[in-house]
Amino acid sequence: MKIIPDFIRDNNRIKIISNSGNPSPIPEEWRPVLQNCEILVVIPDMHMYLFNSNLDNFKFGAKAMLSLLSHLETLKEELALDGKTLRIYQIGDVYEQRFPGKMHPGANATGIEIRMSYPEYDQIINTMNGIRTHFLYGNHDFELRHFPGFAFAAKEGKVYIEHGFTNDRWNDFSNPNASFWEVSQLIFKSIREINQLFANILVSTEAIGKDDNYSFGVRSGEDPDYSYPSELIYIEKYGVKYFDYYLKRLQNIPDMPDAKISIIGHTHHPYLNTNFNNGKNIYLDAGAWTEGRSDFAVVTNEELCICSYMR
Repeated sequence: MKIIPDFIRDNNRIKIISNSGNPSPIPEEWRPVLQNCEILVVIPDMHMYLFNSNLDNFKFGAKAMLSLLSHLETLKEELALDGKTLRIYQIGDVYEQRFPGKMHPGANATGIEIRMSYPEYDQIINTMNGIRTHFLYGNHDFELRHFPGFAFAAKEGKVYIEHGFTNDRWNDFSNPNASFWEVSQLIFKSIREINQLFANILVSTEAIGKDDNYSFGVRSGEDPDYSYPSELIYIEKYGVKYFDYYLKRLQNIPDMPDAKISIIGHTHHPYLNTNFNNGKNIYLDAGAWTEGRSDFAVVTNEELCICSYMR
């Protein structure tokens, strides 16, 4: 199947941002790369947080997310009539659970209170469940590992999928498998609570607006970002550790000798390398759906790409 006629169709809000706006072909000798579906869609980091919080950057792209999900729902139904399958993954950090919650003082935000903080958030999760989205967990919603329906990684035919934190060092504050992760996250949460205290004071004195983003490391998502960032920047920031790690991941995981494509998120930086490992593999970072971005990846047996959804 082809991405433009068979997936995008007449939806002019979907724009391909990788490969100069064109789908990238999958080598013929690899095909088929999908085993149980004809189209694979991967939605990366969302970081949905309490809607009325200054730290919530997802809210600016919520309506666009609902529009994408509506497109996927319709497409899934139409493909099913032809005996074809659309499979959807959300690959971690669906919630931001390393920021303070409101239900229990001193505790992290929970998925329930986040999704119930705004009707559209609950609708988004309900729609995702309704179209049978497969959820992987990330480092910011790692508590979800305790619930059924969430997994660490997945394999769809020759495509390996995970959130992307497993190769991070403990001092990146990102790797739940590292020994100091809980300690670092406790410190991180304390910083957020201090941010919240001072922000409330600034809002009450009208020094900042209630929707201004004020916390260290949190960018406002109000202005949309549909760009395909520099590949050189990605290689400089993530290349050494990510490329080596995921190459070994593709080659060494039991029952994965035929894996050809690795898809991750986590970095919030969309990137596609179709010549990974001297052309023996494809590496795809799906980007993010937060901080102004609205990225997602699409794979068929013939093509793949990174898309952005216009608000």
